[in-house]
Amino acid sequence: MPQDYLPYSILHYIVDRGREVEGSDEAKLPPMDDLADDLGISRGKLREEMIAAQAYGIVEMRPGDGTYVRPFDFYTAVRTLTLYSIELDRKYFDRFYELRIHLEFAFWEKAARSLGEEDFGKLDRILDRADEKLKGTPVEIPHMEHRDFHEIIFGKLDNEFVEGILKAYWDAYEAVGLHRYFDYSYYQEMWSSHREMVDAIRKDDYERGRKVMRKHFNLLESRLSGGE
Repeated sequence: MPQDYLPYSILHYIVDRGREVEGSDEAKLPPMDDLADDLGISRGKLREEMIAAQAYGIVEMRPGDGTYVRPFDFYTAVRTLTLYSIELDRKYFDRFYELRIHLEFAFWEKAARSLGEEDFGKLDRILDRADEKLKGTPVEIPHMEHRDFHEIIFGKLDNEFVEGILKAYWDAYEAVGLHRYFDYSYYQEMWSSHREMVDAIRKDDYERGRKVMRKHFNLLESRLSGGE
């Protein structure tokens, strides 16, 4: 691999020495002194690179044990930058939200076709829990159910980049406070559209499901813009 493509010596080492891992596997790296000598850099420089690599979820430094290469995880990297961006300016959430909408539309049918009976069972349970919360005394906001619902729908795309972005979106969603209360009718409409989506997928009517999802997004956009 051309050296210019990777910014850190440790990343070259992981790739060139075949230390990358898949699934839930981990690979332990040599001690820091040995690794620094092998790479031809100072121990201090190597530690700086390790800290940066750890921030992006590439390695994990375990005091008293060593440093381990983690499985590839795009979510950790994109989550860090996304949360940082919305701390800088709320407009970045709005732009990330727009990206999320386009991704879910683009991957809607592929995601829907990937669902099996076990997934439908999970979705049904989420819908029932949300219904119980909304009809309870006092009323509870089913915001975690909202996240779980969408993550199950789009959880089998076999695309680490899309799934990482969508997962990071929900962290951003909660960070900006969108799990807080709107009006009761909003939640009734939102969860009604969720049921319609599941019903459409079960019937292999993916186009109807896409239209319901569009209505779902319009509902939130209307609340965010102050509409009724």
